[in-house]
Amino acid sequence: MPIVKKQPAVLTREVRMEEPVSVLLDDYAQFIESNPDHVVNSILKKTLWRNQDYPKWWEQRRSRVGDGRAERASKS
Repeated sequence: MPIVKKQPAVLTREVRMEEPVSVLLDDYAQFIESNPDHVVNSILKKTLWRNQDYPKWWEQRRSRVGDGRAERASKS
């Protein structure tokens, strides 16, 4: 078992944000001696998964998509 996990795929995505939020993002990245991409990734992961309804919704959606795949495969 490897000690270091494989780096996840990184995609480029353009996002529009309010100017004060952009300034805050840059300032916070500087504060933690990192970059804005890292801050955005970390904050989104933590914030979205803390919403108790989102993981439930995500699991339900995933199981529905999985059911659809199984159904299509059985028809082939």
